[in-house]
Amino acid sequence: MRNPSRSDARQRRQRLLDAAAEVFACQGYGAPLDSIAARAGVGQGTLYRNFADRDELLSALIDRDLTELEDAVRDTDPVEQPFALIEHMAEKSVLDPRLAEFWTALPADSPLLLAAERRFHTLAERGLREAKAAGRLRPDFTADDFCILGFMFRAIRLGADEAERRGTKQRVLSMLTKGIVP
Repeated sequence: MRNPSRSDARQRRQRLLDAAAEVFACQGYGAPLDSIAARAGVGQGTLYRNFADRDELLSALIDRDLTELEDAVRDTDPVEQPFALIEHMAEKSVLDPRLAEFWTALPADSPLLLAAERRFHTLAERGLREAKAAGRLRPDFTADDFCILGFMFRAIRLGADEAERRGTKQRVLSMLTKGIVP
């Protein structure tokens, strides 16, 4: 019997995260964890070796989403960063309509949620000053407004299929652009 390599372990962890996203989207945050292990094709022991409990699993899902957002804007001109973030958030709503469910699964005063919101707020603040100074963004637009936009993107997620979500995305972005540009 061979020892699993680190890449095998990373793949299993990724499968668990993907399975958790699907199961939580279909059954809610209270879904049985054994259904996540089954969907990932691993045993419960593997699930618990990777994630001690439900909150740790949800934390990893939120971390993965935030890392994707950070990566999406990392090499973008600061003046364009707010728009790159908005575009990525909208595109994520098309490709993965479950995204927002992780953010609403915990109580508003959860330390996990508060830490994730701080991390998102830091990301959202990048480029705001430069975009405003360049006249590309309304002077009263704040990092908190990204959260409002996130709620608006819920309309995208309601589309029945990818084509419908893409159409809604274009309409939402068109309306948004008119609202946030001076």
